[in-house]
Formats: sequence, structure tokens, C-alpha cells
Amino acid sequence: MYYLLNDVEPKLVLHYFEEICAIPHGSRHTTKISDYLVKFAKDRNLKVVQDEAENVIIWKKGSAGHEKSAPLMLQGHMDMVLEKNRDVPLDLVNNPIHLKYDNGFLHAEGTTLGGDDGIAVAMMLATLDDKNLVHPPLECVFTTDEEIGMDGMVALDASVLKAKQLINLDSEEEGVFTVGCAGGTHMELLLPVQLKKKTGMQLHVEITGLRGGHSGECINLGRANAVMLMGRLLRKLFKKSEFSLGSLDGGSKDNAIPRTCTADLLFFGQFDNRIISATVEKFKEQIRNEYQFTDPDIEVRSDWTDLTSRETAVATAHDTRKAVAMLTALPNGLIETDPNTGRPQTSLNLGICKMQEDQIEITYLVRSSINSQKKYLVSKVKAVGELSGARIDATGDYPAWEYQKDCPLRDTLVCVYEKAYGKKPKLSITHGGLECGLLAAKIPGLQSVSIGPDMEGIHTPDEKLSVESVRRTWDFLVKAMEALA
Repeated sequence: MYYLLNDVEPKLVLHYFEEICAIPHGSRHTTKISDYLVKFAKDRNLKVVQDEAENVIIWKKGSAGHEKSAPLMLQGHMDMVLEKNRDVPLDLVNNPIHLKYDNGFLHAEGTTLGGDDGIAVAMMLATLDDKNLVHPPLECVFTTDEEIGMDGMVALDASVLKAKQLINLDSEEEGVFTVGCAGGTHMELLLPVQLKKKTGMQLHVEITGLRGGHSGECINLGRANAVMLMGRLLRKLFKKSEFSLGSLDGGSKDNAIPRTCTADLLFFGQFDNRIISATVEKFKEQIRNEYQFTDPDIEVRSDWTDLTSRETAVATAHDTRKAVAMLTALPNGLIETDPNTGRPQTSLNLGICKMQEDQIEITYLVRSSINSQKKYLVSKVKAVGELSGARIDATGDYPAWEYQKDCPLRDTLVCVYEKAYGKKPKLSITHGGLECGLLAAKIPGLQSVSIGPDMEGIHTPDEKLSVESVRRTWDFLVKAMEALA
């Protein structure tokens, strides 16, 4: 294959990152990359295990003179979020992304890059392949489906792991050591709707142009949620004239703020389509004003289709009213801020809303670094769903990674960083979910720190990765392994 970054440092890390990008590896579609990792290990006579969840663990003996040092675990996930712009025809499930390298940044043409967490996989492969590094015995853990609930880590059998020190490589800000994270709960609300065949005038509405972003890292930035905006618009339109809901489709991942939402509404009986269209236009002006700084490219488009002579299946007016009321009442966004750090403490993201045949499916991710607040927010969503007649499932609950007051690993890494760069790293507790919490629950006494290079726009087609930051992060990781050997 052609390598775009042949002469760019760190060569070995970027070589493997390009190989990873050439393999489609979205969540729930990790077989190819998992098998690639197994082949990589076998080709180098490294001990490897691949489990039923397609997780891969690769072991490497300590470098000469350090074979009996305390083992070190390196960990990251192999799946990526598949997002693309509307005008990109690429089938991301089956085809690789198209890499671009401009002004020191890597990005992809109209799609997510997968730096989250492909760069972790690339760094671990470089560590396993480089025979000149000084390091303790290594346990490299590559997990699947982190982006859809950390399913791979949930399934991982940690009994084969001996390390009590973990460097997780799933952070996105150089010079920041993540030392704790929020726990989370995935929720589904299923609202049944009765369908009837009707005729009338159909209004198709699209809300597009939102910035979106990771629901952990960006939830406090005030960005709009396309599904919540659609709920507001439907409420306004329902006050003008009753309609029946024919379709509703917004968002694609529970941990990504929805950037688009569409709906088909069937109006019948006495109504004035000029008033309806004017209401849509006025709403567009309102939200453009509200989100002029966070989402300056918001668009709201609508067009009419005459279905007065052709029946179409739509929800009854009664069930439409319930759906609109539920969308209006459901909470979303930042709920509580940590008074000590000013960082998000408790939040929830309505990430997916789809009308599927005879029900409307809504998917949430609830986060909090305080378990009691997380439980309260889950109960609040359940209460709204119950009042609307929805069935609620709360699954995929994962624990918070609590800050460790005494952590020799963290202290060592801080010293290495300060010696290398002449300043202390920032210690942070992230609102995003990390696999460290699940690993800590599986391995008592595990010490953990998460690091990573600078990335922007993760989980969106605007994602980009600083290559110079990758170089510095790699250099730091090499120095850290040597200090721990």
C-alpha cells in the first residue's frame, strides 16, 4: 500500500497508524483489525490471545536486563466512531477512510479519522515491534466496541493479566494526565405508536449543520442537539395544527451529540400551510440566534409533498401528541458542574432518536463522576418515559474511575514528564468514559494513568490529529517505559 507519512516522525508509529486506517474498523465491525493484530503478534513470535469478543492481548518480554521488572500494561481500543458528511458516498463499514496530511495535522476526507483510538493501537504496535526500546515486561491490551458501551472491556477476562500498572492511551490532550473518569449508563426508551393510513400534505423537515461532538468532552460547550431542536419545533408546529408523525430520524451514536435530525409530518383537515412554513422559518431564526457562537452553520429546511391522493402510514394524532410531549420533557445536556474543578460532573446525551415501524426509539448515555447523581438522573429519564407510556431499558452500566490519592505510577510519570519538558503535567478527571474504571474493578490495586496526543473534533468529520504532538507523546511514552523498567 502507499504510505502518506513515510518520512514523518515518529515513523514506526505513523506507519502502523496508516495500516490501521486502511482497515475498516467501526464499532461492531472489528473482526478484520482484530485478526490483523493476531497476525502481527504471530509474525513476531509474540504470545497472543484473542477472545470471543475479539479483544486481543499481546505480551512482550522485558528488554535485556529488565526481564524480571514489574510488568506494565498498555491499553487502548481498536474500534472507531463512523461519522461522515452527508455528501460523502463512502461506505465506512466496508471501505477505508481517505487520509489527508496538511499543515502538520492528519485528518480524513469528510469522515472521522479514528485517531480515537487508532493512535493508541499504533503506539502499542510500535512498542511491540521496536527491538531497541528499554522497557519492563509488557501486556498490550486491545479492546473492541469501546465506543458503544465498552463492551469489549466488559467481556475481557483479566485473570490472564499480571500487571498492576496501566498506561491507558485513550486521552486527547497532550500534557494532561487523566487520573479519573465518570461512570455511565446506557438507556433506551421505546414508545409504542399505532400506525394508520392517511392522506394529506406532507411536510419534510431537516435540521442540519450542527457541530456535534463527543458527549463527554463537548457536553459543556453549549452546542445544540439536533434531536432536542426537532422536539422544540414539533411542539411549536403542533400548537398551530395537529399532524401525524410519519418519520423521525436523528443521531447515530449515544456518545455523540446529534448533528442532524429529519422528520416527516402529515397535515390533514383544516390548516394553512403558509402559517406552518412561516413557523419553521421563525424557528430557524430563533435557534440561529441562540446558537450563533456554538453552531453558526445551523440550517432548517422544509418542503411540502402533496399526498392528498395517496395514503401513507403515519402515527395517530394521539400517539404523535405523546411523542412530541415526551421529546419536549426529556432532559438533556449538562446537569451539574464539579464545584472544585469547573468541569462537568453530571450530564446526559440524547444521542439517537428513530421511528421504527410501530415505535419510537430513543437512546441516551447518562454520565456522572458521582454514582448517586447518575442514579438520580437515570430515574428522572425513566419517570418521563413512564408518564409517556414508554418501555425503558437501562443497560451497559459502568463504574466511575475514582481518583487515587496514593499512586506511585502517577508520581513516576509526573517526574518523567517534568524532567523532559521542564513543567508539570496537568492532572484531570475527565467526563468521558474510559476503560480504566472497568479494568480497576477487575484488577484490585491497579494503578492507572491515561495519556494521549492532541486531537480535535473527535467523533465528527472535523477530527484531526497533531502529528508533532504524536511525536512528543511517543517520546514521553518511551521515556516512561524506561523509567518503569
